[in-house]
Amino acid sequence: MYKAPVLNNIQKELLNELEKLSGSITNTSEKHREIAKKHWDNIAKPLDSLGEFEKIFQKLSAIFESEIPYINKKCITVMCADNGIVEEGISQSGKEVTLAVAKSMAMGTSSISVLCRACNSQLMVVDMGIDSFDTKMYSMGVFNYKLMHGTNNFIKEKAMPFDISLRAVLTGIKMVENLKSKGISIIGTGEMGIGNTTTSSALSAAILNLPVKEVTGRGAGLNDVKLQKKIETIENGINKYGFRYSNFLDSVKDKNFDIRIIPILDLLSSVGGLDIAALTGIFLGGAIYKLPIVIDGVISEIAALLAYFINPISKEYMIASHLSREPVAVSIFKILDLQPVINASLALGEGSGCAMLFPLLDLISEIYTKNASFSDIKIEEYKRFI
Repeated sequence: MYKAPVLNNIQKELLNELEKLSGSITNTSEKHREIAKKHWDNIAKPLDSLGEFEKIFQKLSAIFESEIPYINKKCITVMCADNGIVEEGISQSGKEVTLAVAKSMAMGTSSISVLCRACNSQLMVVDMGIDSFDTKMYSMGVFNYKLMHGTNNFIKEKAMPFDISLRAVLTGIKMVENLKSKGISIIGTGEMGIGNTTTSSALSAAILNLPVKEVTGRGAGLNDVKLQKKIETIENGINKYGFRYSNFLDSVKDKNFDIRIIPILDLLSSVGGLDIAALTGIFLGGAIYKLPIVIDGVISEIAALLAYFINPISKEYMIASHLSREPVAVSIFKILDLQPVINASLALGEGSGCAMLFPLLDLISEIYTKNASFSDIKIEEYKRFI
């Protein structure tokens, strides 16, 4: 049987802070969504011919409450954290890779660094829980928000204390507030942490009540033996904390926010990662401070899903970049009612899908703002029949 945690006073205070922030979220402007739709219909081209991109710009107009949404100042936030579950041999690489890649990002030599320069986006590399006492990375440009030196091995004990998961979510929310104050108009979500496809698969299997083998992929590359080990490890973790019991599954679907939020955060504390917790805060922060947040691959997808379960309105502020090759991606986007515009079997992570989407949005923005209208070229507008 699932047992919800009993909170101490500090945890209650943190939870109250999160509840207050989440309670401030409001729907995007349907009026401005319709204005943007009419704007597209007036452009001299066949109706709806830019497909999902037209819907994205309708969403952007609704978020900014403006006919012309400006997304010229971009930032990709990469949350870096280690996961104690790697002790179980569920990853091809060791935890030392997390630190090495974070430093590479800060030096500008990693994949996401190169992509950010190419798409004219800022890059924010964040240490949420790298398992290292190396402080050199901070002078190199990594932001220090470390809450733990990696999470615990969730097979042996909960991945992190309940209050740490709350602090990680609140940290993500605060980052959005800070980025908005600096003029950032759109945020991409990235992550780096060996073992985090295991934590994301555990979270998705539990909250969606799906068979582990249906939501678990090979991550950065596993042979059949290690993949089976990964599946068994996740199943053991889910069973250990009672996440297959009906009282947990019913509580996370409860329409009452006060009932739902504690088991969701408990799930995150039990099997999740600090990177995913912070990204959950980024998605909530986008809805709180009215900024569009772009989803990258499956790690940020599960963070977006958790944010949605905490407050369903948050999905109105989310944009999907690409369809991850991880098995659960389709299920998550179906729930979020989002359609990724890139389908290239990507699995690079780090926010790379966001960086690839940004130039496409810039191109569509040129059409949206500069293309001739039907009246400009003196021809009859297309008529909408469906």
